[in-house]
Amino acid sequence: MLNRKMIKADARQLLGTARVSPFVMTAIVMLIVFLLDRVSDLVEYGSLFYTYEYNAAYMAELMQGNLAALPKAVHLPGSPWSSFFVILTGLLTIILYGGYYNYCIGIRRGIHMPYSTLLDGLTVSGKLIWCGIQMAVKTFLWMLLFFVPGLIAMYRYRFAYYNILVNPSLSASEAIRLSCRQTSGMKGQLFVLDLSFLGWVLLPDILSNFFSWVGLYPLAILTPIAVQVWVMSYMTLCDLAYFEEGQRRMNQPEPWGGF
Repeated sequence: MLNRKMIKADARQLLGTARVSPFVMTAIVMLIVFLLDRVSDLVEYGSLFYTYEYNAAYMAELMQGNLAALPKAVHLPGSPWSSFFVILTGLLTIILYGGYYNYCIGIRRGIHMPYSTLLDGLTVSGKLIWCGIQMAVKTFLWMLLFFVPGLIAMYRYRFAYYNILVNPSLSASEAIRLSCRQTSGMKGQLFVLDLSFLGWVLLPDILSNFFSWVGLYPLAILTPIAVQVWVMSYMTLCDLAYFEEGQRRMNQPEPWGGF
């Protein structure tokens, strides 16, 4: 069994020694995702900050005990283009995170990873997107059986994106099947790892809802992003340590394929 505390300590050390700051890189990713979300809100609901307005109205109704009004809080009609744009935004996000994961893989290898690394996902964009679609469909089908099988499926497919990034010759289906073998006997450890970050994961939403409720929209936006900048790089580096162990179990080379 992997030593989770040691892995987290190593990740914190890497965060401070990387030549290109993980926090700056993560902030760039979060900013791009934030802008995509805002444009998505504008296209779908006609308001750049619909999500925050909804959260504020939701919290206000909740505090007043008006449960019947919760689903209708500040609801605005969606645009006919909204579904297309939401899908497009999701695909762009997958590609962006592909470059980000590649950056984190390089950090664990002690390799200098410039800011242009964020564009690396474009090299395997088709495979990343097809991989994401397959995982979403498979997980949904498992969820139809019950929540637990769906949750297990999410952990089985956890390393699929990493497999494509370190070995671009793999197809999306091969990356998923390889991930299933790599996570065999490791899903419980990954679940415990995620639980150890639960407080950090919930904190951004808690802060966003609170500041939206009191009407401090700038803090509702900036504070959660600041927390996520810290947590995202930290969690990813820890996750990659488990991926590397999965690689070793499969007698595969150290995870670095390059582009």
